[in-house]
Amino acid sequence: MKNILWCCLISWIFWPGFTWAQTTAPSAPTLSVRITEAGTGKPVSFVSGYLKRGRNGNTADENGLLSLSIKQLPDTLLLSEVGYEPVTVPIATQPTDTLIINMRTVTGQLDEVVVTGYRDPGKALMKKVIANKRTNDPQRLTRWTRNNYLRTEVDIENLSANQKRKLLTTMLKVYQQFQNDSSARTSLPIFFREQYRKEYHIRSPQSDAAYLVSEQNLGLQTDEIGQRLDRFNEPLNPYDGIIPIQKTSFVGPASDIGLAVYQFDKPDTLIDAGKYSYRLTFRPRSTTENGFVGSLLIDDGSYAIREVNIRTNAGANLNFIRSLSIQQTYLPIDDSERGTVWVLTKNALRYGFENGLGLLGLPTRIDSTSRTVTIQSTSVYGNYKINPEGVTATNFALAEQTTPSVATFTDAYRLSPLTTRERAIYQAVDSLKNNRQFRNTTRMAAFITTGYWDVRNKVRFGPYSSLFSSNLTEGLRIRTGLWTMEGFDPRWCLWGYVAYGTRDRRFKETVGIKYVANRSPYQKYELTLKNDYDALTANDDMLDNDNLFTLALRKPIPVYQNFLRQVRFAHERDLSPLWSVKTYYSYGSMTPTFKFSYAPSDEIVNVADSSVSLLNTLYNSEVGVTFRYARNERTAIVNYDKLRLYTRFPVWQFHAAAGVPLYRNTYFDYWKLSTSLSQEMPAPLKGSFYYNLTGGVVLGTVPLLLLHIPRGNPNYVADKYAFYSMSPYEFAADRYVSLLTRYSLGGLILDRIPLINKLGLRERVTANLFWGSLSGANRDFNKINTFRTTGSVPYAEAGVGIENILNLFSIDAIWRLNYLNGADAARSTRFGIYTGLKLQF
Repeated sequence: MKNILWCCLISWIFWPGFTWAQTTAPSAPTLSVRITEAGTGKPVSFVSGYLKRGRNGNTADENGLLSLSIKQLPDTLLLSEVGYEPVTVPIATQPTDTLIINMRTVTGQLDEVVVTGYRDPGKALMKKVIANKRTNDPQRLTRWTRNNYLRTEVDIENLSANQKRKLLTTMLKVYQQFQNDSSARTSLPIFFREQYRKEYHIRSPQSDAAYLVSEQNLGLQTDEIGQRLDRFNEPLNPYDGIIPIQKTSFVGPASDIGLAVYQFDKPDTLIDAGKYSYRLTFRPRSTTENGFVGSLLIDDGSYAIREVNIRTNAGANLNFIRSLSIQQTYLPIDDSERGTVWVLTKNALRYGFENGLGLLGLPTRIDSTSRTVTIQSTSVYGNYKINPEGVTATNFALAEQTTPSVATFTDAYRLSPLTTRERAIYQAVDSLKNNRQFRNTTRMAAFITTGYWDVRNKVRFGPYSSLFSSNLTEGLRIRTGLWTMEGFDPRWCLWGYVAYGTRDRRFKETVGIKYVANRSPYQKYELTLKNDYDALTANDDMLDNDNLFTLALRKPIPVYQNFLRQVRFAHERDLSPLWSVKTYYSYGSMTPTFKFSYAPSDEIVNVADSSVSLLNTLYNSEVGVTFRYARNERTAIVNYDKLRLYTRFPVWQFHAAAGVPLYRNTYFDYWKLSTSLSQEMPAPLKGSFYYNLTGGVVLGTVPLLLLHIPRGNPNYVADKYAFYSMSPYEFAADRYVSLLTRYSLGGLILDRIPLINKLGLRERVTANLFWGSLSGANRDFNKINTFRTTGSVPYAEAGVGIENILNLFSIDAIWRLNYLNGADAARSTRFGIYTGLKLQF
C-alpha cells in the first residue's frame, strides 16, 4: 500500500515532454569546499565565497557545500559570513578532493548592545521592523527591471541503492558514478531545469512582465513537468501581512498582527566588517496556526530584513506538502527617488511532500523507508535597474519578438555557477537516455498521470478517463480522441475525437485545427466542427462530464442536453501583459433533448393555432468578442491553448455577442452584453475567498435557448461555477445578476479540535444568489416552454462543507432557500450532499 501511494505521487509529478534540449558542454575546473564551524564541526550555511583573481563567487548551500568555477590559477578564496571571522585560502593548484575549511565564530558578541529596557527585547526589535516596513518593503519601488536565473530540481530523498527497485536503483547507481560524495542512502534527482529570464515590475497599476531568454532541460520525456512545477515558485514578501502559499494563507512575522501570533526570542547581536545586525528567531504561539518557524537577519539602523531563513510550522495545513523551507537574501541599492531600498537577490524554496499513508491525509508515522519527494527552486536575481527610462510592461514583453525564440543556454546566463552535484545530474542523464526501462517507465508514469498516451512527441491519444461513460440519452458512451503534438509541428495542431452511444446508436465526433501564430504575446486561431451533445466543460478546472463518476451521482431529473451541429472559428490573442481578447464566429443548430418549441420569427404568435408551424431545432449565427483584464496571472500553454491558472488579483471580463441572421434558417438578430468580476484571494487568518459577480442583458426577442440560462448542476458533484441546487434550464432571463461565493476557512475551526486536527481537514462556506427578469415580449414568445423567472426576490442557496478529506475529497451540504414550490418544483433540490474529487495544492 505504501509503495502504491508513493508511486502515485511520483506519477503525479511526471508529465510527458514536448520539447528537447541539449545538455551542457564540458565546463571549467571546479573547486569544491565543505565549510564547518570550528570546534563543533557543524556545517555553516550560506557562506559567501569569492575567487579574487577569477572574480566569480557563489553561496554555500544549507549543508555548507560551496562550488566555484576556477578560471585561473593560482588564486585566492575569500570566505565570509555574518557571525564568523573571514577566511582567506590560497589556491595554488586545483584540489583533487573537497576542501574542508573551518570558520571561527566572532568572539565577543555585543550582548550589551541589545536594548534591555524592554521585558521582551525580541518583540521590541520586531516592533521596529514593522514600524519601518513601509520604508524597507521592496514593493514600494515604482519600477524596475532585473535578470532572473532559476534552477528547479525534483528529487527522491533517502533512496537506498540496496533496495529492490530495479529502475530507481539503476538510476541511483548511474548518478553515483558522477557524484563523488554520494552515500549508500541519498537523494536521486529525476528532474532538473535552468532558465534565464528578464523581468519588469511596475507598482501602480501593479503589473509584471517577463520573457524567457534561454532554457536548458535534461532532454527527457519528463521535461514538460516544468509547467506544473511553476506553481511551486512563489517568491513571498516577508513584509506582507497575509502571505499566500498554494492558495492557503499564512500570517507573516512582519504582519501588523504578527506580534500576537508569534513568540520572538531574545535577538543575537552580530558584527560583520564593523556593521551591526540582529539574528531574531521566532515561532507561532499556537501549533494550530498557519505560520513560520525560523529566523530573520535584521539590519541595524534601517531595521530592514537582510536574510530570511524560515519554514512552515508543523501544524500548517498544506495538503500533500509536509514542509516548505524558504531562504532569501536582500541587498541595499540606491533609488534616486526613494533613497536606499533593500531588494531581493536570492529566493530558495524547498518543498517536502508527504509519503506513505500521509499522502491520504492520515496522521501516521513517516514511512519507515523515509522516502519522499522534494522540489527545490532557486532564483538568483541581478542587474537591477530602477526606474528605467522608456520601459513599460507592454514594450518590455514585446522585446522577445526581436530575439530568438529560445537562445542557446550558456554559462553567461548562470548568475551562480553549477555545483558539483548539479553537473553530475547532466552527466548521469546522458547515460540513462539509452536505458529502455527508464524510457518506458517514464512514459507509463506520464500516461497514468495525464490520461494521455504520447507517441514520440508527435501524436497524443486519450484521455482514458473518458473512454467509457454513460448518460440517459446515449446509454453507454465510448469516446476516444487524438491530438498532434509539438514534435509534429510547433504551430499547427490537428485534434478530434469520436464517440458512440449504445442507446441512441449514433456516432458523434468533433474535429479541429489550431494554429499558434505566436507564443509571446500569445496569438492563436482555431477552427472547430462539432457534431455531438454539448456536454464538454467550459472551464479548465471543471470535471469532464464524460466519466462514470458523474453518472453515479446524477440527480433524478430529466436530461437537459443539446445536440449541437456547429462550425466555429475563433481567434485569441494577448494585447498586453494585462489585456487579452477572444473573438469568434459560429453557425450551427441546437436540438434539445427536452421539450422546446419556437416560432420561426420574432413575432408573437398564438401557439394554440394549429396552422402555426413550430420548430424544435434552432439554427443560429453569432459573432462575439470577450475582453479580459488580469494582473500578475500565472499561465501555461498546454495542447497549444493558453490556460489562465491563477492570480490573487481581480479578473474583469466584458463580453458582447450579436445574432447575425445571414442564412435562410437563421431568424433572430439580438445583442448579448455581460460583464463579470471574479477573484480568488487570500483571506485572514488561514483561508481564501472566491467570488464571481456577473451581470448582463439580452436585447431582442429570442427563443429560450438564446436567453441567459444560469448554470444549474445536474449532478451531486461540487462545481464552483454552477448553482448547486438549481437544475439546468430551470431559470431564464434577459436581464440578470448573479453572485457565486466560497469562503475556505483553511482549518480555522477544525485545527483546534483535538484528534480532528491531525486529519488536516478544512471547512468552507458557500453562498450563491441569482436574480433575473424577463421582458414581456420574451415571456410571451416563450410561453410554450417551461422555465422560471425570479422576479423581485433572488434565488438563494447556502451551505457548509469540508475539503481536504484524504487530501482528495470534499463534501458540501447545500440548502436551497427559496423557489421550492410551483409547477417546476419537481426538479428542485431542497437539500443535497455534494462531493468533489480534486488534486489541489
